[in-house]
Amino acid sequence: MARQAQWKSWALVLAFSLCALQGLVMLKLARKEPDIVLIAPDGRSTYVNRSVAGDALVRFLEEQRQLPNDVTIFHFTRDFLQHFFAIDSLSYASSFAEALGMLSAGFRERVAREAAASRVLEAVRATHSRATLTFESLDLVERTTEALHLRAVLLRRTESFSEGALVSFDRLEVDLYESVVPRTAAHPDGLVIGQFTSRSEKVDPSSASEPSAHAP
Repeated sequence: MARQAQWKSWALVLAFSLCALQGLVMLKLARKEPDIVLIAPDGRSTYVNRSVAGDALVRFLEEQRQLPNDVTIFHFTRDFLQHFFAIDSLSYASSFAEALGMLSAGFRERVAREAAASRVLEAVRATHSRATLTFESLDLVERTTEALHLRAVLLRRTESFSEGALVSFDRLEVDLYESVVPRTAAHPDGLVIGQFTSRSEKVDPSSASEPSAHAP
């Protein structure tokens, strides 16, 4: 019995040792920096071991990895425009809050203060209407590694809830100035809007042009 108990003790020690060793191996693998795959414009991939890539290339790729691509930029911008300009008297409070979360800290504070002072949410609720947006165009005007300038042209149709009647129909031209920021839970796209301006003109619904095919 004593020999059997001793054997079980050694078996437990061996099992714990193997678990500890496996944990160390997994930790080492988790800490290992990934190798690099370069993808050419034609789609061809080239594998580059990180140890021979060179510090300059590694730094460049790490910087590029944080930069939002065109798909992300247009998706982020369209989301903001929908939240801010597609006014719905039943749900605009939540949409407006989403839009505020996409602004830079300083600009967000200013917009929230001005909205509270002018009682924007109360005014929207009192309209008993809903606005829908149609994108005529969304273009990237200028781009650097730290900032973006986009211009959107939208058609906004506002209808009454009670009768479904057309309340207004206007064309919006919006210029947005966005900044590239570190990706976080608050800003997963790595973008914030630091400023935007908008101009509106009433249009005849029958004369409104069809949305352009190149609008992202």
